[in-house]
Amino acid sequence: MKNKKGNWIKNHMNPTMDNVIVDKVKDQLEEKMQASAMDINAFCKDGYVHLSGIVDVLAEKIKAEDIVRSIDGVRKIENKITIAMDSNIRDKHMEKEIISTLRKDDVLDGVSVKVDDGVANMIGSTGVLREAKEACKLASKTRGIKDVVNNIKIESYGKYEDSTISSRVAQILSEADLSHIDISHRVRKGKLTLTGFVNNRHEVELAKELTMEVEGIRKVVNKLKIRNND
Repeated sequence: MKNKKGNWIKNHMNPTMDNVIVDKVKDQLEEKMQASAMDINAFCKDGYVHLSGIVDVLAEKIKAEDIVRSIDGVRKIENKITIAMDSNIRDKHMEKEIISTLRKDDVLDGVSVKVDDGVANMIGSTGVLREAKEACKLASKTRGIKDVVNNIKIESYGKYEDSTISSRVAQILSEADLSHIDISHRVRKGKLTLTGFVNNRHEVELAKELTMEVEGIRKVVNKLKIRNND
């Protein structure tokens, strides 16, 4: 059986911060990705984490990076994980599989895809940004896909004034189960920027997910930081 903890701390008596980060990275990857993490390697230097190895699908590569990003002390991530390729899988096969998956969700009826050399170009339209992100996420789970490019148009973009969008965002954040009092936001030409502080990584992601449901938003820039309670 492969030693999944090959990158763990060798000297537990006097670990460096980089050692501690690698320890946490391996622990979190194994806990949240289980067998998918067996062929992922991690190295850390001055808070910069380098990921390498191989996974079955693009979604696993993205998930590994998201997991590492949530770990305290990580300053930057270099994701060199590669996607396992199968020469028998053609672009047309991948297109067919993605479209079949999209058609299982009625709200994604307006989305399609063109695959060129393993890169999925997502096209068409959705009502709100969250639906476009979901379509891209579904495509990333398809075997053989190396990258996903989002060219999906947001149908509600341009239909509302920025002030109207801003008011809706404020309402959603105030009704959510998060520390909205320390969250600020700005809307310019349909682009929403979130700033301020929340309690944990879950709240960072929750604020983004909720606001992507607002009609008229074409992009969300999430600059929320986790509050230091020390």
